[in-house]
Amino acid sequence: MNSPVEDIKSRLNIVDVVGEYVRLAKAGANWKACCPFHHEKSPSFMVNEEKQIYHCFGCNKGGDVFSFVMEIESLEFKEALKVLAEKAGVQLKSFNPKAQEGKNKVLEALELATKFYEKQLWDGLGKEKILKYLSERGISTDSIREFRLGYAPEGWSNVFNFLLEKGFSPEDILGAGLIIDKGIGANRYYDRFRDRIMFPVQDSMGKVIGYSARVAPGGDESQAKYINTPETGAYHKSKALYGIFQAKQEIKSKNFVLLVEGNLDVIASHQAGIKNTVAVSGTALTSEQLDILKRYTENIKMFFDMDNAGQTAARRSTELCFEKGLAPSIVGLEDAKDAAEIAQNDPQKLVEAVANSLAAMEYFLRGAVKKYDRHSAEGKRAIAKEAGDMIGHIESKIEKMHWASKLAQELDVEENVILDVIKSAHQKENPLRVQSKPQDAESKDRDAKFTKRSQLIREKLTGLLLADGKLWESVLGSGELEEMAASDEILKFVLREGSTVRFSYDDLVARVGEGTRKRLQKMYFEAKFKFDQNDVEEFDPTQIKEMFENYLVEYRKELQKERLGSIIRDIKKAEQSGDKESLLLLMNEFSKLSREVK
Repeated sequence: MNSPVEDIKSRLNIVDVVGEYVRLAKAGANWKACCPFHHEKSPSFMVNEEKQIYHCFGCNKGGDVFSFVMEIESLEFKEALKVLAEKAGVQLKSFNPKAQEGKNKVLEALELATKFYEKQLWDGLGKEKILKYLSERGISTDSIREFRLGYAPEGWSNVFNFLLEKGFSPEDILGAGLIIDKGIGANRYYDRFRDRIMFPVQDSMGKVIGYSARVAPGGDESQAKYINTPETGAYHKSKALYGIFQAKQEIKSKNFVLLVEGNLDVIASHQAGIKNTVAVSGTALTSEQLDILKRYTENIKMFFDMDNAGQTAARRSTELCFEKGLAPSIVGLEDAKDAAEIAQNDPQKLVEAVANSLAAMEYFLRGAVKKYDRHSAEGKRAIAKEAGDMIGHIESKIEKMHWASKLAQELDVEENVILDVIKSAHQKENPLRVQSKPQDAESKDRDAKFTKRSQLIREKLTGLLLADGKLWESVLGSGELEEMAASDEILKFVLREGSTVRFSYDDLVARVGEGTRKRLQKMYFEAKFKFDQNDVEEFDPTQIKEMFENYLVEYRKELQKERLGSIIRDIKKAEQSGDKESLLLLMNEFSKLSREVK
């Protein structure tokens, strides 16, 4: 019985999947395109239909259909598995089938509700006032369609009745966050969204997971201006990013994301040409949202309102970025209310402001210096506390030292004073003063050289085992490999886990974490295929076995070299201590081992 991974691969053609993202052209037995993972003018990205793999000769990225979707969509394996299973029509087993079925129902209800709201916007009774408002805000028809804006009409049960007619139960509709349950009465359920402009919130794959809804012009102003979908099986506010589906590829291409406050800010920024813009969807920036953005880029540019609330949000967001090891910067325009306003009035000004954003630490340091008198003792203390506290959140020790030094220069105080302020603010040992026991540089370099080579050989051997199941089965129980695996966690995993099932590379990589999976994939493809600019060659079992045996011989010699290095160090110690007996034994062993290495 095939595994889900094998089943999916058998049903999908990698050419079709890759072709959804890039324009492929036939080139002999292969297909070629400009690589989607790096900028290039001449195509060096190849897809081999027979082997069902891809490879780029420019950036050396390659793999199968799973690794392609993981790379281009910045997904983890489980997420890519779900995406490809849906494309292939493969039913995945769920640890909690009822929960998965419930989530699927929620997503189906949300998709139909979105189409209902879209139709109301274009064909419903309230379309004129909504379209007029959006036009006045500078939102184009194309953007309305791209972001799937809609209108929830007045009335208490419009979407409720619509979905009931489509076969959904009240519990399904309630689970999607589209209605509210009064708990009693014949009409206990009523629509959550009434007389509101609907902004669907989509996940990175384009599925609608919830809404941000603005009160319609001329609507009930006593109600909250914006309301959002409550927490559901599909919508988690701390993970939602408005515009991520439309922005993700541009974020990767430009290698930065512009983070703004509101939905209209996102749309207006996209219209101004800054298509790598997202918003935090009605909440303060969270650690989970940064984890999602980190898949695409490490550079976070923030454009928040210039009022106190906006600056507080920018400060907290900056601290979170620092803790995640990201590089935040601030877009500062004091004469602009928000990104939507400036994008509507002067799009080029927004583009220039984003291009000229300041590193966040520089921005807040300048702000503190401007706010307080740096020449007075009180001012210096206030600046040191405000800026020093933020410096303490920086993960990189080098960056932390850079800003601590800059703050000390700005205040004309000793650097140690600033380091003490940072340490005091975070109530923990200062990571800038790390003392370590010195090590012999020569022996350290030698160890690193040997370790690097022997590790490389182990990776080659592991890749060859993954590339040929029969070879793997033939070496099970090998004492030499077991000894080798003692110092290599990846090889240990392959030998241990692979022995519990019918050997399958696909099964094996499906059971590991992201970091291990990427390493296994790299080892496998480098061992199984040989690439050149015109074609791809798959090594046959005889070639793989021969390479495996050659690497084993090389590994044994490498171990002998490592032992020689260890003996040389022991000889030096014996000479220094005057231990003649040990010295004689070591010299004999060195002489014997030297002859064997030759």
